[in-house]
Amino acid sequence: MKLTTDIEDEIDAIRDKIYEKIKDMTPSEETAYFNAIAEEARTKHGFRVIKSAVVDRAEVLG
Repeated sequence: MKLTTDIEDEIDAIRDKIYEKIKDMTPSEETAYFNAIAEEARTKHGFRVIKSAVVDRAEVLG
């Protein structure tokens, strides 16, 4: 009996590929890597970037 689906196998393979790309990066290099991917997707698909709806607790408590 198979315990995983083909989709789960595909997701695991994608995670492994990403891990291999970033495993030797510093945290700031990882951030730059993921930001570049996000910017490419934003440009390609016309996403708008908006300010977060999350409010800083310090702003609320004053």
